[in-house]
Amino acid sequence: MHALPKAGLSDLVRTAETMADAAARVTLKYFRSDALEAANKDREGGFDPVTLADEGSEQAMRDVLAAQRPEDGIFGEEFANDSGTSGLTWVLDPIDGTRAFISGMPVWGTLIALDDGNAGVLGIIDQPYIGERFVGHLGDSTAAWLERNGKRQRISARPCASLDEAVCFTTVPYLFSDDEASAFTALRARARL
Repeated sequence: MHALPKAGLSDLVRTAETMADAAARVTLKYFRSDALEAANKDREGGFDPVTLADEGSEQAMRDVLAAQRPEDGIFGEEFANDSGTSGLTWVLDPIDGTRAFISGMPVWGTLIALDDGNAGVLGIIDQPYIGERFVGHLGDSTAAWLERNGKRQRISARPCASLDEAVCFTTVPYLFSDDEASAFTALRARARL
């Protein structure tokens, strides 16, 4: 694992937030607009939508990385991967929930993660339309927070003594692989909700 000193981690969080801001400027321009069109990137007969918002927001994030962290790798959804030289790789999903996005439903977001080659060390879920950003990283007890209306509040998982008290949620389980679907079915059978 690459050592990420606290000061370095702060810089990485700022870079991730700058990428989220850049992506939001693109996605919000297209969300619920007449200019939104979806192409199909599935060449095997299914429907895997991609929009100019997907491509434009990923490009905006890549532009931030080119300027601020050109040595890092990029694993993106819309463009070719770049292995980089630093040992760190940014994982970008410009619009997680493209189907919701093109349907005008506000249950989509931009996902940004940073992997050090062994594990994820930083992640952001940015939901610019509803104004919420979830940030988490390896670190101390204040390593996960929600930003909303310019305020930051610490977040954590709900406490529960056992799985039968847990609340779990997913949007579209039919997109799961067979193994994931089996695991979700087992989880659903044991969780409260």
